[in-house]
Amino acid sequence: MTHSVAWNQHPQVRSPVGRTIGDLLQVRERQQPLQGFDAVYSDFVDYIVRCTHRIWEEKDIGLCRTHYGEDVVMHTLAGPARGREAVVQGTLGALAAYADRQVVAEDVIWSEDAPATFYSSHRITSRSTLEGRDALYGNAVPGAAQMATTVADCLVRENLIVEEWLFRDNARAALQMGHSPREVAQAQAEADRVGDGSRHAWRREWMQKVRAAEQAWPEAGHPAESPMRMLRAAWGDDLYGQAAAGVSPSIEVRWPTGRRGWGRGYLIGCLVQLRAQLHDFHFNIEHWAARPLPNDEVAVALRWAACGVHASPGAWGPASGRDILVAGSSHYVLRAGRIVRDQTVFDELAVLRQVLGGLGTDVPAEGQP
Repeated sequence: MTHSVAWNQHPQVRSPVGRTIGDLLQVRERQQPLQGFDAVYSDFVDYIVRCTHRIWEEKDIGLCRTHYGEDVVMHTLAGPARGREAVVQGTLGALAAYADRQVVAEDVIWSEDAPATFYSSHRITSRSTLEGRDALYGNAVPGAAQMATTVADCLVRENLIVEEWLFRDNARAALQMGHSPREVAQAQAEADRVGDGSRHAWRREWMQKVRAAEQAWPEAGHPAESPMRMLRAAWGDDLYGQAAAGVSPSIEVRWPTGRRGWGRGYLIGCLVQLRAQLHDFHFNIEHWAARPLPNDEVAVALRWAACGVHASPGAWGPASGRDILVAGSSHYVLRAGRIVRDQTVFDELAVLRQVLGGLGTDVPAEGQP
């Protein structure tokens, strides 16, 4: 995969990092070519931040119909949603349960993958208070508050999001709502086993795609190469010490379900914890992007997917023998070429749901009957 625009082109299109919400929402003249985009958007970062604010915080939910393609597909680890009306209904349901939801833009790491075809990796923190019934967690104490990290990766053409990959730290949010993630996942898995199992075929297809993929690499000199090689050395070759060679000794690490720590050892621990539970392990980095940050730092976004047989006990409980799909987004900060921050997001609640028998039947691993 190559990009039609260099990762550091259009320096006038600034990251949200270090900027106030007042600055982000200030209306400006057009800063970069945006074919077919509404006039209110000055640049692609402004499009992502402003349309999110308009829909979620100003509650203009109907804007989904002018900002999502009619046949949009939204990919999540709990299953896809198809069509713009599904987006409208999902947004209505979420705001019915959490009317005070705030969506704070932490970063937008973007690329122009082909002329007038943009890709964004938008990391947000959402804060909200339960006022109704949450479709994912069910009943909770009224007034329960949650703060969750989400990464939304969007493919955008002419003002329309035509495909989206959504990663949310749902297990952490469940804990904040007073639930056991395992108990929530168990209830979901039981519901998954009722009815036509073909509705879960997407999971089988995604894992088959991961197993068959041949890793592509960025063009020479692209900042994404460093974290990509780190992941390949770790998850591809189990060379975790070598993987950490390009990592700052004081790296800040944030992973799902409250994993927070510093240092190479903590990062290796997170990588090993996921990898050790899954045998016949395969993974593929499906997309990358990078953008300049203030103070000569660089932000890199990697969208990845992994799968394997849950054959060893670990954070997800006793070995289940099930084929497990994990898909996520990792945002890195590089300083002088070294990785100083790793913020990785995936839906660990959906992983537990698979471990407990949900989201469809298994896919035989390679070489197995």
